[in-house]
Amino acid sequence: MTKATACLISLATASVIAATIMLASPAAALDPSGHAVRVNPAVNATGPGGERLIVLEGAVFMGDMIVANPNGLAQVRFIDNTRIVIGPNSRLKIDTFVFNPDNTAKEVSINMIKGSFRFISGNSPDGAYKLRTPTMTIGIRG
Repeated sequence: MTKATACLISLATASVIAATIMLASPAAALDPSGHAVRVNPAVNATGPGGERLIVLEGAVFMGDMIVANPNGLAQVRFIDNTRIVIGPNSRLKIDTFVFNPDNTAKEVSINMIKGSFRFISGNSPDGAYKLRTPTMTIGIRG
């Protein structure tokens, strides 16, 4: 084997290793579904993006469980301009957030497990949204 061949094999091996590491890192292979546009202290997320404290402009991913402590509050804006406010002492899971090429939602499924929430639909058809709760109270205004 010549030195040139050995060098090419080493480069190929290094490329395979680098690609494997990037694919093994969940956040590296994901596009965020949205970003936090408001955060008061102590709102955490666990999911494909890893376990993390949500910070202003921090990414939120499909599959994330978002938990606010008794003093926490967060507002997330998704790609289609859908907004959700997670109130203090609340927990929700973003089960599905699939987008069309034009940045409208194809399918959205959010499980509001515990607490208080405000949901404002974005630039997507009403039929794209599914919100699940253990119990629900609906407030109609206007």
